[in-house]
Amino acid sequence: MPQASIPALVLSTSPLNEQDKLVTLLTADQGLLKAVAPGAAKMKNRFGSLLEPFTEGDFHYYWREDRELVTLGKGEIRKSFFSVVSAAENVFYFYLLAEITLKFMQPGHREPRVYKLLLAILRSREKGVAMDWLLLYFLAWLLRSEGLLFNPRRCSNCGARDLERAWLRNDYRGLLCPACRSGERLALSRDELEFIAWTAAHAPGQCGEWADRFAPAGLIRTLTGKIEHHGEFTLQSRRYLREFH
Repeated sequence: MPQASIPALVLSTSPLNEQDKLVTLLTADQGLLKAVAPGAAKMKNRFGSLLEPFTEGDFHYYWREDRELVTLGKGEIRKSFFSVVSAAENVFYFYLLAEITLKFMQPGHREPRVYKLLLAILRSREKGVAMDWLLLYFLAWLLRSEGLLFNPRRCSNCGARDLERAWLRNDYRGLLCPACRSGERLALSRDELEFIAWTAAHAPGQCGEWADRFAPAGLIRTLTGKIEHHGEFTLQSRRYLREFH
């Protein structure tokens, strides 16, 4: 049987049967990979803490041509983010990040920037950057990487620039200036528009400089709504976050 080894982040695990687990990995260059971890459901197993959510590791696996799932043989931890991800103030944010990635990325879709983005988010949280700002940064960058982020610098109808305020089209496909607006309700302030543009050239670790500019909750809801609209799904994890209440 063919064998391979690949760096990846653990996004989810679930029981497959009494002994095995189903693991979904976000790989560095091959997108999502679904694998069986034999014996991982046992209390004592060879994988140990390797399969904790958002653990970065080198995963060795093999496959058969007649099976959809690959099988994990072993692995080594590169970096454990368990203390960050499991902290009470962080855990539901990371649930949402994982759910968005799992639902929004199609199997076989190779987008290495998402892997690097999640690692940057994890490292930034380790350094104390606020989780709500990191979530907002992630949403903007994920939409940008998929070619779905609207241009925050111009009206999609008349082309007007330097907008002080803009409204998101009801179909989420662009912004409208005050002159072109016709009943749209989702409004973005100048600071929110500037933040979206800013993310294109700055790392998530720099989000702290925006802390006093505006509250991120409104823009988090807007960008999450855009992801749900385009993906045609509802994110269950968002109900646990204060930004959605």
